[in-house]
Parts: sequence; C-alpha cells; structure tokens
Amino acid sequence: MENNNNSASGVFINGKAQIIEMLQHMPREERAKLLKNLKIRNPQLAEELTEQCFTFSDLDNLSDTELSMIFNYITAPILGMALKNIERSFQRRLLSLANREYAEEAFRVLKTPYSTEKRDIKRAQNKIIEVLVSLKKRKQVQF
Repeated sequence: MENNNNSASGVFINGKAQIIEMLQHMPREERAKLLKNLKIRNPQLAEELTEQCFTFSDLDNLSDTELSMIFNYITAPILGMALKNIERSFQRRLLSLANREYAEEAFRVLKTPYSTEKRDIKRAQNKIIEVLVSLKKRKQVQF
C-alpha cells in the first residue's frame, strides 16, 4: 500500500511530520547538509521541510538585519511574550536591535507574569515563526 497509510494494522503513519520532528532535533549543520542534498532531488520538498522545521531557537542564527525585520510585522507585546524563558543573551541581542520605545514595551511584557503565560509564549513564538517563513518566501531572509 502507498500513501502513508497502513490499513492492515489500522495505523496511520505521517512520514512528513516525523521527518520534520527529526529535523527539529538535529544539529543545525547536519540539518542544513541533509536539506541541501534533498534540494538536489526534490527542491519543493526541501523548501517545505526547511520552513516547517524552523524553530524559535533558530532565530539566533539570523543576522541582525534579518532579525530587525521582525519589528515591522510583530508588535512589542508579542515579542516580549515570545522572549520569555529564552536565553538572556538572545533577549538582549534582539531588544538592542529595536528602537528604544519598542524595546521598553517588549521588556515590560517580558518581565510581567501572566496566568496563561505558557500558552501565550508558544503562540507568540509561533506568530514570529510565521512572519519569518513569510519573509523567507519573499526572499527577504535566509535560513
């Protein structure tokens, strides 16, 4: 049988989701090498996997110019929420790229405790990832 479906045992296997999960846990260099080799055979699949396996921690690999683009598409409170529980050096790096008013507003949210913080952090990080994937499709950032 084809199409990622094994009806004999009643088990559905989503191979693409498993590959994405695997890529998210791979070291950056290995992931890049694997995707580069895949791009030779199937550029469309390689592009799709690259976009889907991008994680919030991958932001640290972007240049300052690429990171600065976030400020045009993400409000300061969303950025502040997304930066909670993230390494301080990256928090400083990102906030230092923003203008003072934006950075101060993001920092206020970053330091304020919220009851739904865990859920909101994930949502804010996903929003930033969506924006970056969109910018990548327009060839404004590379990852």
